[in-house]
Amino acid sequence: MKIFLFIVVGLVALLVVAALAFYIAGSRMPREHRSLVTATFKASRATVWAAITDYPAMPSWWPAVKSVRTEKLPDGTELTWNTDSHRHEIPFRTGESRVNEKLVRVIASDQLPFGGTWTFDLADAPDGGTQLTLTEDGTINPPIFRAIATWFIGLDATQKDFVANLQKHLTSKPAP
Repeated sequence: MKIFLFIVVGLVALLVVAALAFYIAGSRMPREHRSLVTATFKASRATVWAAITDYPAMPSWWPAVKSVRTEKLPDGTELTWNTDSHRHEIPFRTGESRVNEKLVRVIASDQLPFGGTWTFDLADAPDGGTQLTLTEDGTINPPIFRAIATWFIGLDATQKDFVANLQKHLTSKPAP
């Protein structure tokens, strides 16, 4: 029994030391970050634009989003609430929109451990199709999350996942 207790205390101490190390390292990292992901699609700008702005359809092709609901605020602002795989709802609003060119989506809450914007820039690809540059200007508040995101997940992991699933979605659609 003493050996078992010694092992448990040792594991707890190891976890505390690891958490402290992540906290200290993360607190030395900047809260803000910028990451860019660029992809080329064999689809027109209008087709790519339609896919990225059809928020209710997003759960059908992006597994990270389980559902989307829309809310109109009294000031006319429209929010879309994305529910993720952990059943957390994240509110988004459009900060800027130029059809077939540029879309800026803003996380519309200060109560989350992260925040920021995604900017979608669409351009004609050199060999036809559309080039999408997806820029995240984000913040990660908890220092432990900053360390984990930087070292293990990647600051651009969600963007890469979005682009990969958008590519699959656009490839599976018949050309107009």
